[in-house]
Amino acid sequence: MIRGLQDMGTLKVSAVIEAINAEKTAEQYTGENKLDSSSIGREQYLKLTAQLPDTTEEDVHLINTHLILVADSSGSMAGNPWNQVLSSLEYIIGESVGNGQIHLDVIIYDTKAKVLQYTQHNYAIQLSRLKSGGMTNFAEAFSRVSGLLKNQIDDKPVDQTVIMFMTDGEDTVSSKDQLSRGISTFRGNLQSLGHDVIVHAVGFSRSHDYKFLSNLCTAGTIEGMFRYCEPSDGKGALKRKLEELFDFISCVDGRQADIQLTIGGADKLVGVDELLQTTVIKGQIITKEPEDKKDKIGDAMAAAANVNHCAQTFVQAETWVYLEDPHSIPHMGIKALFKMPQDKEQKMAVLCEIVSFQRQIVTEPVDKIRWSLRILSRNTDVLASKFAQTLQQKGDIAKLEKRLHRLQGRIANTQVFGNKGITKEFRNAVLEQIKEIQTKVDIMHGMMAEYKRGQGQSVAVLARANDLRYAAEFSKSRRHRVMNIRVSRNVDQAKIAQKQLSTLKVDQDYVKSLSQDALQFYFCVLSQNDIKDILLDQEDISDMMGFGLAVRRPEHVLDEPTAIRVWCISGTLVSRTAMMDAWEHKITVDGHLSTHGGFNMDHDSPLGVTTVGQGREPINAWLPLYVCQSHWERVKALLKPTLGYFCMLDPHGYDYKQMDVMFYILGSMIGQLNPETAGEHQLKILFAFHRTCAATVKDFDLTDQVKEIVHKFISSAEGRTKDIVSNLFTLIGYIVSLPTVTVEEIFGASSEIRATRLQQFWMTFTCECLRRAAGNAYRETNDNVINGILDQILHGVGQGILQDSNIKVKEPPLTKPKAMLVTKCHNVKSDVSIDSHVFDPKDTVTPPTVIYSHSVKVDKAMDIWAQAQCGIIKNKNRAEQVAQANKVVRQWLDEGVEMVSPCDMSSTATESQQPPPLDEFEPDYISHSMVYTLAKVLQKLQNNAYSDIACIPGCIAFVEFWLSEQPGFAELDSNSGMAPVSWTDRVKAAIARVYSCMDELVVSSRDEVDPDTLVCVEDLPPSTTTPTTASTKSEDDVAYSDYDSDDSHGSERHARRRITHGPRITLPMVVHAVNPLVDLTLCVRAMTCQALVLHSNSKARAAAKGGQLRDFHSGRFLRLV
Repeated sequence: MIRGLQDMGTLKVSAVIEAINAEKTAEQYTGENKLDSSSIGREQYLKLTAQLPDTTEEDVHLINTHLILVADSSGSMAGNPWNQVLSSLEYIIGESVGNGQIHLDVIIYDTKAKVLQYTQHNYAIQLSRLKSGGMTNFAEAFSRVSGLLKNQIDDKPVDQTVIMFMTDGEDTVSSKDQLSRGISTFRGNLQSLGHDVIVHAVGFSRSHDYKFLSNLCTAGTIEGMFRYCEPSDGKGALKRKLEELFDFISCVDGRQADIQLTIGGADKLVGVDELLQTTVIKGQIITKEPEDKKDKIGDAMAAAANVNHCAQTFVQAETWVYLEDPHSIPHMGIKALFKMPQDKEQKMAVLCEIVSFQRQIVTEPVDKIRWSLRILSRNTDVLASKFAQTLQQKGDIAKLEKRLHRLQGRIANTQVFGNKGITKEFRNAVLEQIKEIQTKVDIMHGMMAEYKRGQGQSVAVLARANDLRYAAEFSKSRRHRVMNIRVSRNVDQAKIAQKQLSTLKVDQDYVKSLSQDALQFYFCVLSQNDIKDILLDQEDISDMMGFGLAVRRPEHVLDEPTAIRVWCISGTLVSRTAMMDAWEHKITVDGHLSTHGGFNMDHDSPLGVTTVGQGREPINAWLPLYVCQSHWERVKALLKPTLGYFCMLDPHGYDYKQMDVMFYILGSMIGQLNPETAGEHQLKILFAFHRTCAATVKDFDLTDQVKEIVHKFISSAEGRTKDIVSNLFTLIGYIVSLPTVTVEEIFGASSEIRATRLQQFWMTFTCECLRRAAGNAYRETNDNVINGILDQILHGVGQGILQDSNIKVKEPPLTKPKAMLVTKCHNVKSDVSIDSHVFDPKDTVTPPTVIYSHSVKVDKAMDIWAQAQCGIIKNKNRAEQVAQANKVVRQWLDEGVEMVSPCDMSSTATESQQPPPLDEFEPDYISHSMVYTLAKVLQKLQNNAYSDIACIPGCIAFVEFWLSEQPGFAELDSNSGMAPVSWTDRVKAAIARVYSCMDELVVSSRDEVDPDTLVCVEDLPPSTTTPTTASTKSEDDVAYSDYDSDDSHGSERHARRRITHGPRITLPMVVHAVNPLVDLTLCVRAMTCQALVLHSNSKARAAAKGGQLRDFHSGRFLRLV
């Protein structure tokens, strides 16, 4: 309360309204009812400043607060929570001992309660002696608090008593009746004090008694705040909650006044989720020293005279208004409400008169950002309050969910970067404020998800809803945020799926007619139930048959589901219920990471294993199979939640992109086919999942979408990059899952056309696979290093136009380059390192001799010439002057051309020292070092390829069988969901043909190559100058590493025989299997060079748009220069 207000009729108020205007510069307005401006919004920000009578410090009555902090020290608080409480107590006591308006008492309670005895000198030592232990006894705590309640402390009246009550659990000593009586007595003691009493509560962990604590907050004369946190909020969450609450209490020192606003006409005041004509807002009392009196007050003479100086005191308040006419001045009635020191229940109303009005138009980028953040912060707080109220009342949250999504979108679209005049300090402050706003939004997303999961009235959700009203230091990763949004979106769909399941009818006659082979094949090894048992069990209508896998999930699987890496595909069939039981058991015993691996692509970390299959193979994931129509209806109803858990470990985490995972897994299964692994059991599982994917395309209306992706990949280079087709295995799954009619539209109906288009497709597929492998291997590599490797592939070691070498003798060409390439690629070591010259553009450039000269005549002529060119000289009388200037400038240009003439610069250079012209390059000339460098590069790319180049032959064989035979699935469906023997035999035959073609190439090449040539020097004999060497490690060894040679000896290493035992699939073998008639050496070199040059996705996209990303299926190879 400010003395002198009783004698003052009215308070003078100055008003400022801020409005946003995107068109004009910042301006101010004073005076009339209209503003000569345009495009300003109706929602505007009102700031009021009322000057109070001149006062001294003695005139301002500050509130004396008795703060009682009640902390739970029971045994459940042991460890980090208790350490946080002690740290908070040390902070709070330290801040209180120097604050004359706060008297602090601390009560520590477990089974018993005691008052902490401390002084300003020993409180840290006293706190260090406190230990946690015992039970939780609220009644004992209430008794101690009641004994401390006072109306006067140290001869000062207590204006308010504030109690901070903290616990992590329920009362474990008192009965419910005892506790009820205790809180009733406690409430009576508080109400009878005669001054304001506020009880704040902090609940820690989900086991606290939320209803009790929320009720406790109403025990005082003024309702207190409830704060909530749990261990998952972070190690310092509890400490932050306690300290924030104390800071809030310590700021309320009596320097506040209520401002009652009334607005007339169609204009409104913006309240919490509603528009009002009258409202009361909080104003802050601010005391400022007059600028013209500062020197006088600081003067020693005035201080000695003990002059009481008057200060200027203001009340400032802010609020939002909605103006029907955004250019008008609103008509407002204003009253300032002050508490009376004699009677705190009454308030004195002082009329206010607006004496000045200004409207400020916000146009500058910095001010616009401040405006946007102010609106975001207000909307977030309004929504949080409404959200908490709706949850607690079990209301409908559908509208709030839409508002929450809109708010999230506005936060994401807030422009922080790219604006002029924004300093780094301001940007950091903006980002920090956005982070605080996003924190509240994240909490609402999390609560929405939990509420929709059916936990709407759990302790955690209710406590979090109450805590939403206030700021919280809580953050979630982007994955959690997006997952919560997906949960909210998918829960309703999951309920629909559950209803569909309950209405499904099983064709019992068909199920009973399933063959014995089908019952033995579709058999769960965990539950020991076959497919008939599963379908006829009416108690578990959500059970299905599927197969196990082992996968690793990266963090970015959120955005790209096919980024999941398949560790192995099990041959073991498992039912859904049995797999869920296995997950639950393993999570209970070993935790989540040991069960499914979480989101971690670190190959050094152990693979999460839920169970093992019949062959002891690991299993941590599961996908369903078609089997029959009745079974497929169950699968179809639960496919989206199944994919949600497969990708995001949450059945409600489904996103439409996850449907691609089905085709990606199918493509991976096809790619694993080879003569050694293509057994009957594996092929039966493959065809069963193949049938599932085909049904997915049909019943989920994916045909047009899949057709467009496949067509674009084949017809246009722009449809092949990673942003279009994230995983190439997905493309294989697409092709074999499309209906026969659609496949014929893409690849042709006749066998001749289909064979030609398939050959083109496989060449394109192989090129893209190689290019992506180069992206993995060389993503952090300098272009000059890649250019050095290219130079060796094109010209050989020491012979290239980019290499600075003294080797004068050209390598002899190979007589059988194809055979040498195939053999070298087949025999090269897997842990290859590449020694290459690092291209330096300055090496082949001789800097010209530059002689500087200056001519005043030329300068003047050039000035006149430039003015004439720009149209500045228009006077016809100056035509002769301009013509003379043009003559001088032309003469100057001609002299310059003669000075840099090549004949003057290279008169001493010999023809042999000049780099060969580009059109003299010999593509048919292939030397030993070219082939050997090419073999090492290809091995490096194969080490980094995903999709693996070695998987292409299996894909070729299966796609060839499926598209040429076109068997359809009617035969499989009529055979109890089992692939006919004729299918498996023909797939094996197709695999044998492809591998036989490649084996013949390897055998014939070995026969043609002299065995002595396989004993080779790593590149060439050492020259008189040692080239700079550089190499890279495989991405599997270390990702994003700097370039560093892993071979210190370089080209001087001794010769050694390179012989690798065992079968190997290489790029020349794959290209030969696709097109045996192609010029293998030239084609492989061209494909490799293109992969190196366009290894990044951005370069490939640019090249595709410019027509430089070439196909290799028509014989038009990349010009090797």
